Amino acid sequence: MPYTDDYERDIYGIIAFWVQNNYDHGRFFDREISHHEMELARANQHMIQRLGTIFEKTKSKTVDPGALINEAQHATNEFHGLLVYTLDKSLRCETIISTPQSLLDHMIREAEETVSVFKLIQTGGRVSPADAIIHENYFWLRQMADHLSYITHYLDTSNYELHDQVRNMTKKFENLFLQANALRTMIRPPRKEVLPALDGFSQMVIKETKALEAFKLELDELIKQCAAVTTSPPDLLEHIAREAHHLWRNLEDRVVL
Repeated sequence: MPYTDDYERDIYGIIAFWVQNNYDHGRFFDREISHHEMELARANQHMIQRLGTIFEKTKSKTVDPGALINEAQHATNEFHGLLVYTLDKSLRCETIISTPQSLLDHMIREAEETVSVFKLIQTGGRVSPADAIIHENYFWLRQMADHLSYITHYLDTSNYELHDQVRNMTKKFENLFLQANALRTMIRPPRKEVLPALDGFSQMVIKETKALEAFKLELDELIKQCAAVTTSPPDLLEHIAREAHHLWRNLEDRVVL
C-alpha cells in the first residue's frame, strides 16, 4: 500500500493503522530470517497472512468493529509472542537472523502499544490532553530515534552526506526523547491542564517530526529511484514516515490513537 497521510480517524482507520504497522513489521522481518530457520520463517509467514487478512477487512469497513478489534488484538498478541520468543533466542545466539536485537525490541514495543490502544477503544477510556501529550512523546520519540538508527543500519557507508544528515537528526530526536522523559516525571499526575512548558515542547516536537517525515519521504524517493545505495526493505521509509505523521497529528489533536 503506498504512503498515505489522510487515513480516516474513525475506528476502522485507527485499527488499520496499527494492524498495518504490525503487518509491515512481519514483512520486513521475513527478509531477514535465514533459510536455515524454516520453522521461524513459517511461523512469521502465518502472521503476515493473518495480519494481512485483518488489514483488508479494516479497509472494507463491512465487519463489525467490535469483532474486528478482537480479532486484531488476538493476532497482535500472537505476533508479539513470536517476536519476544525470537528476541530471547537471538540474545542467546540460538537463531540465525540479520535483524538487530534492538529492532526486534522496537517491533515488540509497537505490538504492545497496539494492544494498549485497542484496550483503550474497547473500554471507552479517556486520556486527558496533558496525559496524551506526555504519552505520545514518551512512546513515539524513542521510536523516531530508532528509525534513524535503522536508516543508518541499512544505508551503505558510501552515502557520506546522508549519514551526516541522519546522525544530526538522530542526536536531535534522542535529545527530544530525553526531554520527554524528564517532563513525564516533572509534570506528575493528575495532569489536569497542559502547562506552558509542555505545550511549548509539544509544538517543538510537531515541527521537528514534520521535518523528519519529509526527510523520510525524500529518502524513500531516492531509494525507489536506486539513487541511494542501501539494503533497506521495500517501502520501509513509507512505513516510518506514516508513523511520524501519526505522531504529529496525535500531538496536534492531543489524543492517544
